[in-house]
This record gives sequence, C-alpha cells and structure tokens, in this order.
Amino acid sequence: MKKSLTFLALSMLAITVIRAQTSEVESTLKRYAELRPREKDLSMYRIDWAPSLKEAQSRALKENRPVFLVIIHAKYGNLFSGHC
Repeated sequence: MKKSLTFLALSMLAITVIRAQTSEVESTLKRYAELRPREKDLSMYRIDWAPSLKEAQSRALKENRPVFLVIIHAKYGNLFSGHC
C-alpha cells in the first residue's frame, strides 16, 4: 500500500513537472514569435548575388534596382560559398 501511494505521488509530481516545462516552452515560443521579424522586414537582407558586375548591371537595369557592389581583396574570397 505504501509503495502504491509513493508511486502515485511520484507520478503526479512528474506530470506536474512535465506540464510546467511544456508551459514554459510554449510561452517561450510564443514570445519568440512575437519578437521575430516578419518576412517583409527581412527582405532587405536578402541579396540577389550575380557572378559578374556586367550581369548585375544588366539585371539592375531590367528590374530598376541598384547594384550593391562588394569587392573582396582576399586570396580565398568567394561570395558564392560564403567565404569572404
């Protein structure tokens, strides 16, 4: 009988702890969703790379957009692989 009550008490405690952790996770995710910038807010950070200045200028004229020129002065610089 004593073992059954101990098991029941521990089970209820575990359920309470799990429920509290789930609630904390849900509130953290909700807060993250509230603070995270929306897609439209992040659009300015998406750079549409072109492999050459000539292609970038051509596309800029077609799309009526400016050219953002990045010059890499490094032996191993490669924008397409993300190393600059």
